[in-house]
Amino acid sequence: MQSQRDAIVRLSGEKTALADEANQVRLAAEKKEKEYIARIDKLELLAQEKAAECETAQRLLDEKTAECRASELLAEEAVADSRWLLSRGVPLLADRIVHSSELANYMFELGVAGYNSGRKFGYAEGKLAAANNELYKADFELYKADCDGAYAEKRREFAMLDFAVVKAAGKLALKANGVALLKKALGDDGAGGAGGAGSSRS
Repeated sequence: MQSQRDAIVRLSGEKTALADEANQVRLAAEKKEKEYIARIDKLELLAQEKAAECETAQRLLDEKTAECRASELLAEEAVADSRWLLSRGVPLLADRIVHSSELANYMFELGVAGYNSGRKFGYAEGKLAAANNELYKADFELYKADCDGAYAEKRREFAMLDFAVVKAAGKLALKANGVALLKKALGDDGAGGAGGAGSSRS
């Protein structure tokens, strides 16, 4: 019985030792599990942050792509407007200026001034009367006027001519859709302009 008691005591001690060892293993396993869970949580958080960064980057890329496309459209419209101005706009404006009342009045007044100057200084008797500061005829009022000066002044006025169509074109150019408005004003806002250059805004 003594040997059995000794065996029981020994087995009890071994059981306690095994229980302690198992407890230590369990505690170590729990610690490892907690560490793994913490690492997994950290990795999940990092993955969420990276996913958010990717979404932000994609959104910025989409915005930049949209901006680039808008810039391309504006560039295409600007090129089309420039082509129209060169092929149609400038010739139409020039035609309006050539046939304008302002230029017609100026040319008439210039012709009158030149004719008057020729009448006063183009004839021998006229020259002699002008040199002697005399009146060739009492009703010839040109001998009292500076006809050469008037003609020269009228020629200088050409650089100062103010055309209504040029004023209107200048005002339209300040507007966002100035070229489209200029096309309409010049009667060239339909499809199929020269060179096929039509802005998308027209």
